[in-house]
Order: sequence, then structure tokens, then C-alpha cells
Amino acid sequence: MLGMSANLRVHIAPVGYEIFRVTEPLIRMQADKVYLITYERDDNASTYYSRIKKELSQKYKHIKVEEVFIDIWDLYDCIKKFREIILSEKGNHMYVNVSTGTKITAIAGMLSSMLWNATPYYAPVRYPETKHMELPTEQVLDSEILPTYGIRKPNKEEMLVLSLLDEAGGKMRKSHIIEKLEDGEIIKIKDESVTRLTDAAKHSQLRAILDPMEKIWNFVTIESSGRRSEVSITEKGQTALKIFGIDNKK
Repeated sequence: MLGMSANLRVHIAPVGYEIFRVTEPLIRMQADKVYLITYERDDNASTYYSRIKKELSQKYKHIKVEEVFIDIWDLYDCIKKFREIILSEKGNHMYVNVSTGTKITAIAGMLSSMLWNATPYYAPVRYPETKHMELPTEQVLDSEILPTYGIRKPNKEEMLVLSLLDEAGGKMRKSHIIEKLEDGEIIKIKDESVTRLTDAAKHSQLRAILDPMEKIWNFVTIESSGRRSEVSITEKGQTALKIFGIDNKK
């Protein structure tokens, strides 16, 4: 169950082959809630996952545990889920453990933190010298808060154009995009003295949206043949839809 806004300390913690690297930061940072991220309930890390839940339920019952099962080797799947969690916890303090799980969850955790204002942290560990323990009991050092840098996200208008292109099979004429943007009141009259937009004014407003998409983001390409211009979505544009698509609807 997602959502529960009360200025809480909420963590996202992917699970790998360690126990205390997940639980210790929760305890030391006084977590109120944690989303445990893993692949499947009975995957290779299930023993560690069970121990983590047991540790929390027996000794730290005040920490609410949410179980999340995703493909921890799929970057876009991880980013989408992290985004969903972070946005659903609006108003709470969000933390992401990037020292556990897979390399993919670590990358997704850092990107999600920078995009949606969460705090990533890394928990250094020391391992015991003995090799004969059933489950390693790592010694967890104090977590290090990692620096983040703001990343400009595509705006609503840019995402809408990408969505329109995707729904149209990847390519649309500019005139058809203008029609859709007029329906959504994205292209509209801004001067009260004007009663009707000219075609030139409509294309000018569309150009203001498309220029950064083409020249800065490389989300689209534009091909012109006479009076006919077509806009095509690029691979980068498709990637943006995977990462930011849900935001456009919020």
C-alpha cells in the first residue's frame, strides 16, 4: 500500500546478500517506514530478505515494512517503481540505500534521488574474517549521505508531445500535433486583443516547444519537405517516456 503523508522518515532499501547493511541504517537514522525491494519472494536472496523482515518485526516493530517485488536488473523498471514510491510519499523525508541490492538498483536510486528529491546514502561495511558462517554478519559503519545534483526534467508540454508521437506510432505531421495541442489548450490565444490565432502563430508556439526537444534533448527529429513537416520520436525520446511518462499525468 503506497502513500501515508505525515512528515515521516521513509527509506527505500533494495535487498541483496546482506542483512545489517539494510537494517542498521534504518535503526540509526530512526526510520518510520521502509520499502524493501527484491526480485521475488523465493529468489536467491530470500534467506536474507526473511532475516531482514524478522529482525525488524521482532526488535523494531515501529518501522512499518512495505514489500516491493520488481525486476532489480531492469533500470527502467527500478526507476519507475522508485519514482512511484517517492511521489506517493510526498511530504515525508525520503531516503534511498544505494549500497545494497544490485548495481542497477544503486544507479536507479541515485537517479531517482536527483530527479525526485530523495536523499541517497551509502553504508560502508567490514566483514568478519571467518568464512564458515551460514549468513555473513557484516559490521556496518555510519552511513554516508551522498551529494546530489538537480536534473532538469522535461516539462509537461514536452512530455505531451512525446506521448502523442508514441501513440501515433512514432511520427506525426506538425499540423496534426498542433490540432492535438489546441484540443489540450497548450497552443492557445495569449493576447486578449486577438480573436483567432493565425497558422503562423500556431507554428510559432509549437516551435517554442519543439526547439529544445530537438536541439537540447535530442528527443525528436524534424524533417521538412515543401510545406509538409514531420516530427519523429528518437530513442532518447522513448527513454524519456519510460522514465518520466507517469509524471505527465500528475
